[in-house]
Amino acid sequence: MRRSTLIGIAVLAALTALAFLLYLCAGTRFVSPLDVLGGGLEGDDALLVYGFRLKRALLAVIVGSSLAISGAAFQALLRNPLADPFVVGVSGGAAIGGTVVMVTFSAVLSALPVIFQSMAVFVGAFAGSVLVAVMLYSLSTSRGMLVTNSLLLMGVVFNFFASAVVLFLKTILHGTKLQEVLFWLMGSLAVETLPWGVIYISVVAVGVAMTALLFLGRHVNLISVGEEFGYGSGANPERIKKLLFLFASVLVAAAVSIAGFIGFVGLIVPHVVRLLFGADHRSLFPLSALLGAAFLLLADLLSRLSFPLFGNQLPVGVLTAFIGGPAFIWLLARAQRRAS
Repeated sequence: MRRSTLIGIAVLAALTALAFLLYLCAGTRFVSPLDVLGGGLEGDDALLVYGFRLKRALLAVIVGSSLAISGAAFQALLRNPLADPFVVGVSGGAAIGGTVVMVTFSAVLSALPVIFQSMAVFVGAFAGSVLVAVMLYSLSTSRGMLVTNSLLLMGVVFNFFASAVVLFLKTILHGTKLQEVLFWLMGSLAVETLPWGVIYISVVAVGVAMTALLFLGRHVNLISVGEEFGYGSGANPERIKKLLFLFASVLVAAAVSIAGFIGFVGLIVPHVVRLLFGADHRSLFPLSALLGAAFLLLADLLSRLSFPLFGNQLPVGVLTAFIGGPAFIWLLARAQRRAS
């Protein structure tokens, strides 16, 4: 691994650690970093940090890193710099699965403890995304080859279909249940009721998928130049493409099932990493994961701090869109100026 990559990993790891500590300390009630690091918290402060902020910070790391590295993977798979984790339809499957659970089993869920309600929505969203990923993979495979153009087109079309299904389901909802669905779809880490068991499962699934993508980095470099070059270098481009799709889909499924739709993380973060450190996927994947985690930690911290201003927490998906949209336009304009 190049020296610049190691330096970048060290810098972004430090940034993520600082963002994590700031997340635990800051909020409507400030807690001393020395007390957090020294484990000297007691009473209400201990409950606030370890019972509320710690879980939410871990979710931000899981979701942010998953979206960022899956965005980089889909951009390599589709050879499209505008590809993001939500472009291939897996997220649409999660939206349908989670919303169907909320609507169809609303009466049953309302009778259950809140912790089981959150688990049911997570399971429904994850199952929906996995089923759609399997369907799209089957439909996009011809003679044992994954046709990326077909995958992209079917993913876009399925997302439109999923949007129509979700809109229909929202029309038959009323009151607090409608607000719950809307808040989840906008993207939020306010899931304190999510069981720790779900978080542990997500950590394992995300860890396995990320590790696999890190090992695939060198092979992804070969096929990103061209499949012919990949074959000439002794790699199997078809196998690499299928693995990319598989592990990136697992990351998207986990992220959307936990937090709903948090846009622009998977689109903007890989572009920033390429701009700073180059397009070598051996470094692009780990650096994107670290920057994605730090970015979402800081964005969700802003979301929590917005409560006194608006009387409610802004969904973090709204904030990432506010930040990511102008930032991406600026990056494109900067790239065009350099090219001209």
